[in-house]
Amino acid sequence: MNILILKFSALVASAVLVGATVISCNKDNEIESTVEKPQIILDSDDGVYTVKAGNELTIAPDFKNIDDASITWTIDGSVVCRSTIWTALWPDAGQYYVTVSAVNDAGNASEEIRVDVLELTPPVISMRLPEGGLKVKAGTDYILTPDIQHADMDGFNMTWYVDGEEAGHDMSYIFNRTETGIYSIKIKASNIDGSAEKEFTIEVVDRLPSSVSFSTPSYLQTSTDRYTFAGRPVYLRPLLSGIEPAEFRWEVDGKTDGCTERTFKFTPEAPGTYTVKVIVNDGEASAEVNVVCVDATEQERMRHSDAGNSAYSNKVFEWIPAPGQFINETSILGGMTGNETTIETANDWAQQRLDTHRFVSLGSFGGYIIVGFDHSVAKSGLEYDLAIGGNAFLSANGGSNEPGIVWVMQDVNGNGLPDDEWYELKGCESDNPDTRHGFSVTYFRPGAPRMNVEWEDCNGTTGSIRYMPGVHDQDYYYPEWIPADSYTLFGTCIPGNNSHDPSTGYWNNNPYGWGYVDNIGSDIITNSSSDDGEGQTSGFKLSNAVFADGSPVELEYVDFVKVQVAVLANSGPLGEVSTEVTSFRDFSMKASKPTGR
Repeated sequence: MNILILKFSALVASAVLVGATVISCNKDNEIESTVEKPQIILDSDDGVYTVKAGNELTIAPDFKNIDDASITWTIDGSVVCRSTIWTALWPDAGQYYVTVSAVNDAGNASEEIRVDVLELTPPVISMRLPEGGLKVKAGTDYILTPDIQHADMDGFNMTWYVDGEEAGHDMSYIFNRTETGIYSIKIKASNIDGSAEKEFTIEVVDRLPSSVSFSTPSYLQTSTDRYTFAGRPVYLRPLLSGIEPAEFRWEVDGKTDGCTERTFKFTPEAPGTYTVKVIVNDGEASAEVNVVCVDATEQERMRHSDAGNSAYSNKVFEWIPAPGQFINETSILGGMTGNETTIETANDWAQQRLDTHRFVSLGSFGGYIIVGFDHSVAKSGLEYDLAIGGNAFLSANGGSNEPGIVWVMQDVNGNGLPDDEWYELKGCESDNPDTRHGFSVTYFRPGAPRMNVEWEDCNGTTGSIRYMPGVHDQDYYYPEWIPADSYTLFGTCIPGNNSHDPSTGYWNNNPYGWGYVDNIGSDIITNSSSDDGEGQTSGFKLSNAVFADGSPVELEYVDFVKVQVAVLANSGPLGEVSTEVTSFRDFSMKASKPTGR
């Protein structure tokens, strides 16, 4: 319990006391007095009082039969007041227990009181702003919509200012200026508990800056070089910003290729390094990428297994989840130390979880984990080559199927890192016309604890990962080990399959047919209790690996496996749909029993 700094008021007024001494006669006609036991009647039905931190609270019970009685108020055995009315200043948020007692010759009475001291909840303003600054094309509407915490409190008011001039009072503001230049924006918000301000600038330009680039294979891998074997194509698709519409021209080592599509299929026939360049809109923007055809064959790069190898993955290379209700969470996940503030410690923690076959959450869409094995996982000739555990279930009141897409990679360059080519393993939704390939979502760090995480996808659609008070106790769903104030996750996004029954109120994350982690489909291997150390596991075939255009790629083995959250969906009180993984196993090898859950 916190130490209270209490300020007591003087007694407000003398109490009007009921239950004075009763006069009576005894058998000898002698006069004697009868004193009755005190009574305390609280002015709160449940004995709970609420006050905001930093404010005074007065508690005034109704006392009866207290002539010549002693009144005491105590906290943790210490007397804090001896009057019938108690006023105190409560500086610190928390829950406190107070005992008030009245004692006279006839007996005593006491009541326990709980005082809930609540945090002040002034507005907190969070804005989704690009790291490079906000630029708007002259003469176009740009809607500014901040996320303001505690906007539902009494007395809420907000004001927009542009270059110091009042511009509006609505929650959103449509910014439109025809003159180029830099404009200062200020948001002021207030409620009964306080106020907040946020300032930023908008640069109005004649045309938005255009850029073209090539992505890296993952968050940690910074090189854009692409690696392949002779005769195996790579598919190159540039990232565009501020360019629409776009025309493309491709060059290889300075020679123009006939391709005019955004995606360029390049197949080197001999070892060497090839420089591939894309020119957009006849020179408006361009970018180069190196394609390295290694001087080795697929079989020469394979790491064959032996009796000393483990059937399970042995290294987490990257755990980069999207924001979600289990990210930074301590009590439910178990074992979270609170020190996972770097990518290295986060990876170590995820590996410890997988070592004991406990779940690792990947958050919302695009969140992923990359693991490696101490050998190459070869085509087994069995029904499945890989087995990946999750925590999906079905029940009479609904189920939880949160699909994750599996990607695989060979260590083509032989450096032991997942910096080569990713190939998606097809699932039942791969050819669905509503499935979005090459999809991306950018997540933005909230401006304060316990706020929603705002996001914007590659098509300009916006939304948020809703904070769920009372469900999890962490301050942020945004990963603490991501240092940037925003980050972008890429992948394939399949249509959501969740549903809500208005008659029962239940949400159901329905299963998909096959091809996904954390999903009870036709490829389920085990779906038993955790007591046998297996739990829910699905099987995957290397023969389902495809190139970016959906055509099959022949892989004799893989060295790295990635699972990526496949949907961008929310299921009401259940929160965001987020894939969980518990294990990665080479299905062709005999697996030892997990050491624990």
